[in-house]
Amino acid sequence: MSDAVKPLEEQLQEQQENLENNIRQTEAQLSRLKEQYLKVLGALEFASIQKQQSETTETSDPVTEVVSP
Repeated sequence: MSDAVKPLEEQLQEQQENLENNIRQTEAQLSRLKEQYLKVLGALEFASIQKQQSETTETSDPVTEVVSP
């Protein structure tokens, strides 16, 4: 049966089903993107902490710390 012959209600039901499927797929994709984004944020935070610790270690003089009473 062609689209021109299908009753309007049937066409609308098909359109509704297609839109529902698109919404489900888009929501699933959005969830994956959010998860990836949060992982990148966590990695950036970890990198920042590592950098700060590295700079702190470089600026402190280990000889002074060991020799000083």
